[in-house]
Amino acid sequence: MNPIGRAPNEPPEPINLPGSSEYGDTLSDVLKDQVRRKERRSAPAPTSARPRLHPGIPPILAIISIWLWAFPPAVLHPVVPSIPPANQEAGLRMEMYIQFNNIQRYLSEHGRLPNDLQEVGDSPDGVEYVPLAGSVFRLSGQTGDITVDFMSTEPLANLIADATAIVSGNVPSTPGGASAP
Repeated sequence: MNPIGRAPNEPPEPINLPGSSEYGDTLSDVLKDQVRRKERRSAPAPTSARPRLHPGIPPILAIISIWLWAFPPAVLHPVVPSIPPANQEAGLRMEMYIQFNNIQRYLSEHGRLPNDLQEVGDSPDGVEYVPLAGSVFRLSGQTGDITVDFMSTEPLANLIADATAIVSGNVPSTPGGASAP
């Protein structure tokens, strides 16, 4: 206690004079606020419940990230399986068969051949359509090194060949689209 009779952190008692209660209340509030501020400043800073990250971890993670970006391991490069040529040809023949049916449907509905494949629906990549005289047309398809040509006057079996069996998985795929013995 100091000589005046109060503790060092204790605010001085306000003097209450008659008619000055508003002044005294304001002064009292200011002094109390100063004490609260002093207590807050002297109190230790609150710590978060989350543990702090070691300062060496971010640089290490950055170095590892740069290393993986510059020298990616083989595990990060998936091996894309190649499609056997027989399956590629079978898929092309099936797409040409679908386009053949679309063209035949258009011919029966409109009485004429379409000018291009856009008139019958979508125009797939690798399939080319050429209208010829009357109701005759030619379809040509290409995928990779495989080319298939079909005239609408040929039997449909020539277009399909063994494509349905290969696509459905009933015939093992062999080169050139030929069925296995």
